[in-house]
Amino acid sequence: MHKVFNCIVVFNKTKDASLFCMRRKEPYKGLYNFVGGKVEPDESSEEAAYRELKEETGIGRNQIRLYRLMDIRYYSPDMELQLYVGQLKEDVILKEEMNRLFWLSLNEDFADKNRFAGDQNIAHIMNVALQYPIPENTFVQDGLYIGVDGCRGGWISAVLDHGYLQFKKYDRIDKVIAEYPEFSAFLIDMAIGLRNNPDDIRPDDAAKKELGEKASSVFPIPSRLAVYTDGEDAQKEANKKTLGKSLAKQSTAIIPKIRELDEFLNAYPEYKNRILESHPEVVFARLNGSVVMSKKKEYLGYMEREQILSEYFDSTDLEGLWDESKKLGCNLDDLMDAACLAVTGAMYAHGMCETIPEHPEQDEKGLYMQLTVPRRRI
Repeated sequence: MHKVFNCIVVFNKTKDASLFCMRRKEPYKGLYNFVGGKVEPDESSEEAAYRELKEETGIGRNQIRLYRLMDIRYYSPDMELQLYVGQLKEDVILKEEMNRLFWLSLNEDFADKNRFAGDQNIAHIMNVALQYPIPENTFVQDGLYIGVDGCRGGWISAVLDHGYLQFKKYDRIDKVIAEYPEFSAFLIDMAIGLRNNPDDIRPDDAAKKELGEKASSVFPIPSRLAVYTDGEDAQKEANKKTLGKSLAKQSTAIIPKIRELDEFLNAYPEYKNRILESHPEVVFARLNGSVVMSKKKEYLGYMEREQILSEYFDSTDLEGLWDESKKLGCNLDDLMDAACLAVTGAMYAHGMCETIPEHPEQDEKGLYMQLTVPRRRI
């Protein structure tokens, strides 16, 4: 039976020591090893890594960000070892579960079979872990990153200007560009790239699959013909004609904004494929390591998303958002969605994003049909 285990390389805040446990049981009794354990069948790899780390050391998600380092597959026995790496954001007080915990200098001879488990594999893993480029959150402070979300009466923008976050509301998308004609990255929660026939591939189905039970947050995107047709009934018929299916009210409701953005991009081709489509729920799932199941319009949903974003902003940046949303005449979740897209813009500018799908198609206007989201990480 295929078994999956994980090991976690934890560096201290100054990255001059790594965390080890001394095993009290076989295998490798009496030797230093990484913390980790078994991945249960009903949990994701990411969830298991954080759970094991918390159980064995007391270190929680808010104190470290883990990154998937590599996997090692053993065919005899039938076993997979999943490796993670992370660096503490702060000094911590360790809480031992069963094995004693030690901080060891990076100058240790990790290939010493008399002291370290893994038959010298630890030396290899440490070498790889030390070369892993763990990002620092200063990446949000070195450019102009814009995240935009549609709202009542227009558009909400989160402008992350060299680390300073501010929110603004505009009645038209071209006014955002007029104020910020040059930017490091610009992400928007609105469809870019429109289908003409059922064979054209947009990212919506893949996004739905990734979100699972939250798939309903991804609305079916109308065809280009439907977007440029007036009247709800006529739009539904136009969509049937091109894509073979009608449109839900949620989809027809966003047609004016889809058309506005599409018209702008075709009128100003210098912004084509520079203004990029994204989706906040997919972004939050990627930043969190798992889908955020709480409803974003409810208090719990707001608090969970604020916690995710707090890693990238000073605490003062996210204070007073309730009052800010009232002042701007929008919903609180509009601000949160725009902010997460601004963060994603910073990630994109630093090569930390990928597209859904991996190899996107272009529509007839040359616009890529894709979502730009953070790379899979935890």
